Amino acid sequence: MSTSEYGVKRVAILGGTGFTGAEIYRLLSKHPLFKVEFVSSESKAGSPVDKHFMAARHGKKSNALKFSKIADLNSNYDIIFSCLPTGVLPQFINQLSLHADYIFNVSGDYRVTDLDLLQKHYPETLKHEFVGSSYYYIPEFSEIDHQVKVVNLPGCMAVATIYTIYPLLAHDLIENRIVSDAKTGSSGGGKTTTEHHAERTNNFRAHKVHGHRHKPEIEFAFKTYFQKEIDLQFSTYSLDLPRGIMVTSYSVLKEGVSEIDVKKAFYRTYSSTPFIHYFNSNTGHNSNPMIKTVAGTNYGEVGVYIDGKNCVSIASIDNLIKGAGGQAIQAANLYMGFPEETGLQSELEGAWP
Repeated sequence: MSTSEYGVKRVAILGGTGFTGAEIYRLLSKHPLFKVEFVSSESKAGSPVDKHFMAARHGKKSNALKFSKIADLNSNYDIIFSCLPTGVLPQFINQLSLHADYIFNVSGDYRVTDLDLLQKHYPETLKHEFVGSSYYYIPEFSEIDHQVKVVNLPGCMAVATIYTIYPLLAHDLIENRIVSDAKTGSSGGGKTTTEHHAERTNNFRAHKVHGHRHKPEIEFAFKTYFQKEIDLQFSTYSLDLPRGIMVTSYSVLKEGVSEIDVKKAFYRTYSSTPFIHYFNSNTGHNSNPMIKTVAGTNYGEVGVYIDGKNCVSIASIDNLIKGAGGQAIQAANLYMGFPEETGLQSELEGAWP
């Protein structure tokens, strides 16, 4: 790819020492059209960025970039990737919006706009008024809106769940009652998780049977952006893995809907999506979604299985890449008019076995 064809874009990363911020920095170190010129960390301000990241230990020449405080951001950037903990971005949003064409936000702030949902699940967001506009954006399904300032990416378990049920709802194939369970690796809780290693290792347990805030996010996304009302039971579980998500959704087909109808819907939805692999055959033990083959990649895997009126759909992703950092870069590529896969091609093949 010729960089002169597009022009290199200036990038800032906020929250650079968290799992997602570090992943975005690692991925962008190989991106030909995004140049990282600012990385924030309140606790490590002034220290060299590359000395903090494991990826810089192997072959990559260290650069002179140092961590800065958010308040020090005073230049103009084409893109800001915000990987701040939920509740922090609203404190700076009006200042930051003056210094960026777009802010790609991977935290929970602004994913929903309903005031009751915000008060219940994101109360810190409401403490700071944002005078700009924001948009919930799924690269595979959403239209690009160049008028917005803040582009909000879905939560990792939310987007994996949406992958399992979007084709069914978009083609009006199922009743609106859906049961989804989401299993996630330990990095999904971030560096500040309270779940101790000793509790998680050699274990599999329920994390939140009810009340996870990705549930209203999923319902709100379908209602607001896809005009589909759903009644969702959403439960989450802790996996003894550092990264990876698998979501299983259970639904009931509407009268007259066949297995062929379902398979056609999934094929039409995912046949042209470069990062979602739909298994259109159940034959063979490697013909179903799994975590190991997507871990370390920006791929998602999706499968659907029918028994009479009972429908089971499954999706697997890497929570830090396809569910966070990689998804944000994919979205930024599309907003900048770059080929969707730019800078993500080397993250296309998981280790096997």
